[in-house]
Amino acid sequence: MVRIRPFRAWRPTVDKAHLVGSRSYVSYTDEQLHEKLIGNPYSFLHVIHPDHGNNAHLSRDERFGNVRRKWNEVVGEGWFERDERPCIYLYEQSRKGLLSRGIIAAVSVGDYRSGKVKVHEHTLQAREELFKDYLNVTGINAEPVLLAAPEGNGLEALVGAAWNARPDYDFSTTDRVRHRLWAVCDPAVIEAVSERFQGIDALYIADGHHRMASSARLAESTGATGDAPKGWCLAFVVPQEHLHIHNFDRAVTNLSGMDTERFIHALREVGPLKATDANTIPEHGTVHVCTPKGWFNLTLPAPAPDADAAARLDASVLSDAVLAPVLGIHDLRTDPQVKFIPGTAGVAELERMVKSGEAAAAFHLRPVSFAELKAVADTGGCMPPKSTYIEPKLRSGVTVYSLEDH
Repeated sequence: MVRIRPFRAWRPTVDKAHLVGSRSYVSYTDEQLHEKLIGNPYSFLHVIHPDHGNNAHLSRDERFGNVRRKWNEVVGEGWFERDERPCIYLYEQSRKGLLSRGIIAAVSVGDYRSGKVKVHEHTLQAREELFKDYLNVTGINAEPVLLAAPEGNGLEALVGAAWNARPDYDFSTTDRVRHRLWAVCDPAVIEAVSERFQGIDALYIADGHHRMASSARLAESTGATGDAPKGWCLAFVVPQEHLHIHNFDRAVTNLSGMDTERFIHALREVGPLKATDANTIPEHGTVHVCTPKGWFNLTLPAPAPDADAAARLDASVLSDAVLAPVLGIHDLRTDPQVKFIPGTAGVAELERMVKSGEAAAAFHLRPVSFAELKAVADTGGCMPPKSTYIEPKLRSGVTVYSLEDH
């Protein structure tokens, strides 16, 4: 049984919704962030990054206090209005033939602590504490955790009629993504959706492990229980079929002293190697390797019979069979010679990096399936860093959850 609850969101006024919503500020380069802040006075980036980078001399509490002051300022200027009644929010993203639909609501951090909201990544205590303090000082949660509901949940059919109504928001952003949102405050619909969630055994974190863990820390540190706002976390729950999992490729800047010929020879010692077409998707148990001498398909060693779900992932086998023993890369989190490229960039980006000399070689991986992600989470495992690039990518500031009142 998973618990959700409606809430009274702060939402941008209709005329500003397309300008307010922003990606997480950490996804922008410094140059992009500067351009966004200068070019769009309504971007939510002005709230979450109010000092424009001039905050090195400020303490953590001072920085977060400035976020709170900026939030109060934009509310006072009328950029946001608060829904009068608690709602759940139907949200849809579409681009390039991909469609994602789901429900924005508050999810109990108690269910996270009890294992009903399952994880597949480890989190860092320092980042948990940082985000916990951010939430506590600012008093708002503006970026939902992305959760996936396994197949057979019946959520989309349950709210099917609502998708045909006129949305409260319907706008496109500069990354060519169309966004539509419906605020649903009908108590009968909310009750039906809540009851359906109670029949779901578990939800799976697709993106936002640190945000979920930080919300749990906040609840514990403040003693939030029951219906207290700090006992809940803002979440966007999508049915499994609306979660789009892409691969995350690896590029290496050097070959540990080897030239390309010696590197190719070393790969042949790992497993069968043959020339391949760059535009095909690697089969499970194989990886495509881009070198200055062309593309190759490498058959990876089979995992041990007793290997757990995480160790069976192609990304794990690649690290164990190639990156560590052949290239001396033992920690993907800290090794500077490894670069991660989202699969949405395509193999053309890997070819460009290798041809330009930006990378000495690159590895193109098959996307992880939801079944593999679920198996890792169900067994308490942890995926290698950057194993998945998951869509939809959510916008900050479209539905803002108050942590201080209902």
